[in-house]
Amino acid sequence: MPIIRRAFSGALIVNGGYTKQLANQVVASGEADLVAFGTLLISNPDLPERFARNLPLNSPDPSSFYQGGAKGYIDYPVACES
Repeated sequence: MPIIRRAFSGALIVNGGYTKQLANQVVASGEADLVAFGTLLISNPDLPERFARNLPLNSPDPSSFYQGGAKGYIDYPVACES
């Protein structure tokens, strides 16, 4: 990212395998402005809440992705309210 950041001064959004910790690091360092989450968001529909409360994450099931049904997209549990 440092090479891209030096060459591009606009808003830079990165993605691909980022954890909460790594995402916070790249934004804090200025290497990126935003981090997009794909797989983590699919398997954790309440991802912002889980990140904010340091809750455990659901494990994704990639075998159910892109199958055209609800399985793997809307059947992941949300964190329990406490």
